[in-house]
Amino acid sequence: MSEGMTAGQRGDFVEALMPVAAGLAMAVREETPAEVKARLHELDRHELEAVAVVLAAMVDPDRPLIDALGWVDFDEHGEPLKGPQKSRRTVGSLARAQIVDRTQGVDWVAVERALNGERFQLNQHERTIGVDLGIRRGMSYDDVADRLGMTREAVQRSWDRSKKQARANGQYVPLQPVGQIAA
Repeated sequence: MSEGMTAGQRGDFVEALMPVAAGLAMAVREETPAEVKARLHELDRHELEAVAVVLAAMVDPDRPLIDALGWVDFDEHGEPLKGPQKSRRTVGSLARAQIVDRTQGVDWVAVERALNGERFQLNQHERTIGVDLGIRRGMSYDDVADRLGMTREAVQRSWDRSKKQARANGQYVPLQPVGQIAA
């Protein structure tokens, strides 16, 4: 959204676009692709960004995908679905899987060098990996934050998400960062 807006103006902007976002959600279910495309062409770039944020905020990440997309009764070829679809995947698990897929494009050398104290501009996925590696190697939250250009709180949140995902995948996770274990 526009950098020139105050937080209050951005909030008002998003609030004004909530009916547009809700209308788009209904249009996707009830209108033709051409009609949905026409609705989107009516919006400028800033409105599209705000609508995307509003729509994302409307989605419960713990909701099963089958429920979130329950209105879809056709496959990618337009053919009717055959039989009930069963899946335990959630919206959130799909988002986390995307992060795993994106690690193929991670600059591992830049992550390692950043953890060693060199200044590198890391993307979100590289920072997430850097937090996980740093904490597992015994670095404190403050050290990781300093080296990756993050706040201590952001490092803590990232580590909490990494722990939750690792436990869900059956991986070992230290109960607390190694660097903070009392002697």
